Amino acid sequence: MKPARIFAQALNRGIKILAITDHNSTSNLPAFLRSAPKELWVIPGMEVQTKEEIHMVCLFPGLEQAMEWGRIVHALLPPIPNQKNYFGEQNILNEQGGIVGEEPILLLNSISLSVEETVSAVRSIGGEIYPAHVDRPSFSILSQLGFLPANLDINVLEISQRADKLKIITEHKGYSVIRSSDAHFIQQIGLNNSILKIEAPLWEELLLALNHRDKREVITN
Repeated sequence: MKPARIFAQALNRGIKILAITDHNSTSNLPAFLRSAPKELWVIPGMEVQTKEEIHMVCLFPGLEQAMEWGRIVHALLPPIPNQKNYFGEQNILNEQGGIVGEEPILLLNSISLSVEETVSAVRSIGGEIYPAHVDRPSFSILSQLGFLPANLDINVLEISQRADKLKIITEHKGYSVIRSSDAHFIQQIGLNNSILKIEAPLWEELLLALNHRDKREVITN
């Protein structure tokens, strides 16, 4: 999953907007943002795991906000060292894909914030946040809570590649639904994607599309 290989695969699949959302970490974002090709809008982000074990997609307008969120999450994770012989390596890369460091604490755990607190914290530093793969039987907001809290300040739901889109839209009216590849391997990049109806690749336009405002929208495949 080196930057050049990821970008090449995305471009080969016709992707124009790509979010980098490692699990509970933003340490690899600097290398990706610095080496991104001009043809791609690369959005810095994270997939965070709340204390209810809910995965949430966090997106940010720039690297500075994303790295601030990364520092916050690092402080909220249990200080348990990673056992790379058991859980695998947690490498930090440079622009060329060389290993320049490791994440020392185990990233598989949950942070100490509730889903409501997590949404509020991300929004406070200018980010957008929404539940990941809501149709999945684990680590989704519906699997963990069984419902969408009425007081949760979200307008977007992400679905996985096998989700019944019409079922989700019917059961959760009023939400924008986005399908992403959620790629963990090179070959998965671009297998599932959505179209954003926007005027330009700008953060403000992305927010309008995700929230279905001013004739911007997400068209889910």
